[in-house]
Parts: sequence; C-alpha cells; structure tokens
Amino acid sequence: MADQPVTETGLVVAAHSRRGKLETKSGEQLPYLIQGRRLRVVCGDIVDWTLDDQGTLAIVTGIAPRANALERQPAGRPGSEVLAANLSLMVVVCAPRPEPDWFLVDRYLCTGELMGCRLLLASNKADLVEHEHKQTTMLRDYERIGYTCLSVSAQTSQGMDALHDALQEQTGILVGQSGVGKSSLINCLVPGADITVGAISASIQEGTHTTTASAMHDLQDGGRLIDTPGVRDFIPAIPQAQSVQAGFPDIHSAANQCRFSNCLHLREPDCSVKLAVQNGTLSQRRYESYKRLLHTVTG
Repeated sequence: MADQPVTETGLVVAAHSRRGKLETKSGEQLPYLIQGRRLRVVCGDIVDWTLDDQGTLAIVTGIAPRANALERQPAGRPGSEVLAANLSLMVVVCAPRPEPDWFLVDRYLCTGELMGCRLLLASNKADLVEHEHKQTTMLRDYERIGYTCLSVSAQTSQGMDALHDALQEQTGILVGQSGVGKSSLINCLVPGADITVGAISASIQEGTHTTTASAMHDLQDGGRLIDTPGVRDFIPAIPQAQSVQAGFPDIHSAANQCRFSNCLHLREPDCSVKLAVQNGTLSQRRYESYKRLLHTVTG
C-alpha cells in the first residue's frame, strides 16, 4: 500500500491563474499547481499542499481562512475578485500628476478600514514644483481624520526611509490610480523588483512574457510587500450599504447622534452627519464621496 502524501502548509509568494510559487515552513520556494478548478489562490494566502510524485511541484489542495482580503467588484460581472490576502498595512499612493482621483483614494481607504488594515497615505512625486500647491490642503484634511500622510519621491528618495520604516514587520501593499508611481516606489523599496516579477511571470506562464503575476517581496530589515498587476478601476466589494459608513471613520464618528440607528445619512430626518456637514465640522467632499460609494454599493 502506497504511503499517503504528507500535507504541509505554505505561504503563496507568487500567483498567476492556477500556477505560482509558495514558500515552505523551512523557507524553500516551490512552484505550485492548484488542484481542481474551484480554488482561487492569491499572494498572501496560507495554503495546504502536497508534493507531486516527482518531488518537484507542490499541489495546492486548500486555503486556510483569510484574516482579510483585498477584493474588488469587477465591472459588469457578478461576484468579487480577490487581489491579495492577509494584509496588515495598505499604502494608498497619490500624486499631483495625473490629477488626483480623491474618490478613488476614499474607496481604497474605506476598503482598508473594513479589512482592519493599518492605513497610510503616500503622496509621491514630492520633487514636482506643483506638489505642495495641489496636495497639501487635501492631505491635511486626511490628517485631521487621523490618517498618517507621507510626502515621498521615488526620484529623489525623499521620505523613502519613513515609508520603509512603516512597512517593517508588516505585510503591505501599495495601491492607487494608474500613473502615480507605485512601481517606482516598489523598486526603491525592493531594488530589482521589476526584474523579479518579470522572471516570475515568464516562469509560471509557460513562456509568455507579460508581467501579470502577483509577487511578494521581502524587505530589508523585515516586512513583506505584495506587488499586484495594476487595475484600471477599483470598486470595493462591499455587500451591505450599512457597512460603507464603517469605512469612513469621520462619517461614523459624526453619526452617533442620528435619530435612527440604521440611518444612511441621505434623506433621513434628524441626521447628525448632515448637520455636521452644514456646520463645517465634516468635509463636504468626504460626505459626497461617501454618498457616491453608497450609491455604487446599492446600485
């Protein structure tokens, strides 16, 4: 009678479709293939695996419960898409060029709040002349809410030590709109990261050379950073409208005097959130951002 294969656990450090790489408990990295068609594995997942008969390929058979997951709602499709798992820090990157999409920033911040992540705003391209004029006022608004904001530059290395320190001992991810310099920041934090991702993409996509793999990089002095392919848009996968305000701490704080416990702060009477907007203690822009996201969630 043949011996049953031993099931072990590992950490997914690269993922593309049904293939990728995992890290064993001993620190060895092995290529993997997912067993069956129902499992969907992403970087950061803890998985069960067994070794194939040749002893060179890990067969992933299950996924451990996730502490959290970065999920988005694909446009025009039902269900949600998981981008990364088991994150402890989300860095939302913005820049003066392209013109900042503050609604997108708020969507990422809301998602991070609901995931239970630490959150950090990194304003990149601090070397640009217009940086101070375009960014400072908005960043001060976020600081008043309680978010830590850093001015950084991948070109001059301004603020990069502080960003590196924030990522120490964390499993982090950089998110933000296209063109804000996330890849440049990652390559400052992890020199050669683009080469690593390209090599992983080629090796696990059987000869194709498009860099569409997700990869987890080890940071010097501890911590890990997940690098995912860019997405054109990010719509949070939030199942209930009532959950949206929990992702806006300023809205949530202002809601404690609302007449109704299930108030959505739209047309309800005696709404303390609308009153806070009227008297200027709550940002009109943030309130509009909340309403836009609420409308997106409710359809």
